[in-house]
Order: sequence, then C-alpha cells, then structure tokens
Amino acid sequence: MNKTLLLLITLLALSCQKNKENLNLTQGLYISNVTIVTTEDGNYSPYIGHLVVEKGEIVYIGESEPSISGKFEQIDGTGKFIVPGLIDSHVHLTEVQGMLPHHMEKYPELTKEFNRQMPKSYLYYGFTTLINLGGISKEQIASFNLQPIKPDLYHTGYSGASVANGYPMNFAPEQYRFEAAPNFIFMESEADHIPDKFNPADHTPKAVVDRIKNSGGIAVKSYYESGFRGMSKLPVPTKSIMSELLDESHSNGLVLTVHGNSLEAHSFLADIGVDVIAHGLWNWEKYKDVPTDSLPLEIKETLDLQIQKQIGYTPTLTVIAGEEALADDAFLNIPELKKVVPKNLLEWYKTEEGQWFAKDLFGDFDVEEVHRIYGNIQAHAMLALKYLSDNNGLILFGTDTPSAPTYGNQPGHNGYWEFKLMEEAGVPLNKILSSATINNAKTFHLDSSIGSLKTGKKANMIIMSKNPLKEIEAYDAIEKVVIGGEIIKREDLEFKE
Repeated sequence: MNKTLLLLITLLALSCQKNKENLNLTQGLYISNVTIVTTEDGNYSPYIGHLVVEKGEIVYIGESEPSISGKFEQIDGTGKFIVPGLIDSHVHLTEVQGMLPHHMEKYPELTKEFNRQMPKSYLYYGFTTLINLGGISKEQIASFNLQPIKPDLYHTGYSGASVANGYPMNFAPEQYRFEAAPNFIFMESEADHIPDKFNPADHTPKAVVDRIKNSGGIAVKSYYESGFRGMSKLPVPTKSIMSELLDESHSNGLVLTVHGNSLEAHSFLADIGVDVIAHGLWNWEKYKDVPTDSLPLEIKETLDLQIQKQIGYTPTLTVIAGEEALADDAFLNIPELKKVVPKNLLEWYKTEEGQWFAKDLFGDFDVEEVHRIYGNIQAHAMLALKYLSDNNGLILFGTDTPSAPTYGNQPGHNGYWEFKLMEEAGVPLNKILSSATINNAKTFHLDSSIGSLKTGKKANMIIMSKNPLKEIEAYDAIEKVVIGGEIIKREDLEFKE
C-alpha cells in the first residue's frame, strides 16, 4: 500500500478516536436520539442526534453517539424535538396584569401570588430569557432573581430614555414623574416644565446612556409617541437627540430599541437607522381607512427602508389582541389561563372592579364596534408584517407583556398567542422560531451564550412532542424545559393552589 495513503488512513483513525473521547461528567445531562432543531443563520437542517450538558453548559452536540461516564441524568429523546430556549425581547415585569398601583396595594396577597407564579408562567411556555424593556428598580430585579425557578432576566436600566414630559412619562402625575423616570432626556422646548433641581447636564443622551450601562442594562429603550386615545400632542425626540442616543448606545456596546407603532414613528426611526423598532407598524394614520388587503406606497417605502437597513422589527400583535380581549366575555374562561394565572386573580378580573380598564377603554362602544375597530388595526399590522417577512426583513419576537393595564396579556400565554398571530399573518414557521431564538440573541448581543444549541453555550432548551417547523401548536406541546442545565417538567410549572 502507498505509504502516503497508509499515513492518511492512520491519521483519520486517530482523529475518529479523538472525537470519541470519553466525556467524564460530574453534573451532567445526556439527551439521546432527539431531533435537534437549531440554526445560526436562519437555515434549518434538523437531524436526530445527541446532546450532552455539564454544569449548565452544552459540551457535546452531534449525530454520533458520545461516550459518557460519571454522574449524569439521561433523557431518551426518541420521537421528540429539542430547540433553544425562547427569548421574549419585550416584557414588563414590574406590573400585575390588569392592575394599577393602588390595586396592588389594596390586594397584596393577589400581588404576591401573581409574582410567585409569573416566572414559572413564562417558563411554562418555553421562555427561558426575558428582556425587560422599560424601567425596573434594583429591588425588583433582586426580587425576581430570588425566585427559585425563573427565566434569565436582562433589562434596560431603571427607566426608559424618554424625552421630558413625553411618553410614557405623561402617565405619571407631574409632581413625581421626573423622579420615576431618572433617565429622562432634557429638551429645551420643555425647559419651563422641568423642575429646577434637575441639571440638564445630567440628562443629555450621553449621561443617560452612561447611567443605563452602569446599571447593568444591555439596551437603551426610547420612545417616539406623539399620542393616542385623545391625548394632547406629546413632545417627541428630535433627530439630533435620537441620533445621539444611537451613537452613545453603540459606543457603550448597547442596543437602541425604540417604541413606535405609527407611520410617522416608523418613518422617523427608519431614517435614523435605530437598531430595533419595538412595535409593528399598525397605526397607518391618514391611511387608517384604506382596504386591509394591500399596502399604500408610503407604508411600503417605510418598510423597505427598514428591510434595507435590517432594523429589527418586533410585531407585538398581542398588544392589539390583548386589548380587544377585554371585550370578549369568554377570554377569562380559556382553560390554558388556569395553568398560568392564579385562580383568585382570575376571579378578581371578573368583578366590576376588575373590569375597570375595559370600561375606561371602550366607553359606550358596543362589542361589535370594538371588534370592528381592533380588527381593522390588526389587519393592517398583519399586512405590514407579512410584507416585511416576505421581503427578508429582520423579525424579532417580543410581546410587550403587558402592553397596558390589561388582563389580556398574561405571562407566557401571551407569547404563545403571539406565535399563533404571527402564523396567521403569514410568517413561515422557520422564521417564527428564528425570531424568538437566534435573531433576538444576535440583535441583543447575547448569541455567545444563548439563541442556538451549540457547544459552549448555556443549556437553555425546550423538549417538545411536536415539530415547531411543522405546526405552531408545538409551542403548547412542551414536555420539559431545561434552563442552565436544570430539567423542569412542564406540569411542575403550572399554577397550583
């Protein structure tokens, strides 16, 4: 035999032996014969393989059966599907759904019960990572992280970077709105309406972004909202302010994500080139009454610019659906809600007091009129999303849970609802899965540790009995959630009295 050929065969044999080296585990997990569904670039090639975890980290993934010794738990994944843990990049963990602060003070037991269940409810639907977009205090972060079972939490600082007296500062009484929003941005046009004790130098885009970075935030949340539901015209950021916020965010390694849902907002933010627009384009303004089966040219051009710049687009379709749900008497009787919402809280929602927001929101509108109005808005939102999806826009999964003091956006369940609405809008299942995994991870600079199943990444995973590339119901066919290598049976995450 040719000596060169013999040498190559020997080297190949040695290489194979090296690949089969023994994995000696001390706190291990071995999932065998499971269909692995993951991607780094949006292209999926599922295969039956094996996955090994040691001390919360993936140490092996592949088609070949590994050689393992030591201490480990084994799961037979035959007939099952494993995907990366899901990422909801737009939540608010500081609120109890359907309540205002005075309700939470009045009913402390309901509040405690909700907060104990809430982290488990997100995990119940496979959400192993949450990004709190908006203000959250040190105490609230610490309280969440003290929960024995919880998703990983990231945040955007102790308040959003709103312009003085703009959205959402406008909801707070003037006497304490500035203390409640320590990262507000000074605007000369609002100088007469800012208390003198606040130094403008402490509220420049640079100062605000520095504070958010120092507080442990991974992104800056800003807002472009001129008003809705009869609000008086609100101040909005200037082009120079938003451009400076973007530059300062990038200088600090942060992402700039901005609230906006109108044509005016999306046009402004696309022109600036922000990283993420935190809502879909559903307020078509002067085009609000056009047919719901085609896009006006101006809407297309705005979306085209976002596609060209690959600005992250977070549809948040459940914002609309979660408000419309208040007009649906059957919503609170959905069987799935009983698994993730405390029973006493569900009962409170059905009381006259618990219906307060529905009354404020709908006034004298009858149910048919509510569904007509919200149906038209949602149709526009879905049409814009489909166009963006069909033309390779960057879709990011986020729910804005809760988008308002509505009980229609419940933790975890709201995410599953968002998945179903995205499919209804015409987004392919592979893009839906990518939006909640690798797309979010890359956009928010978390892909070195999460977002896909890969050696060296954190073992945040979901084991399903259905294929998420084939049916949307897979997201409600979760059998086990693995977070940091810890295995949790789905039934153990349900609310129990």
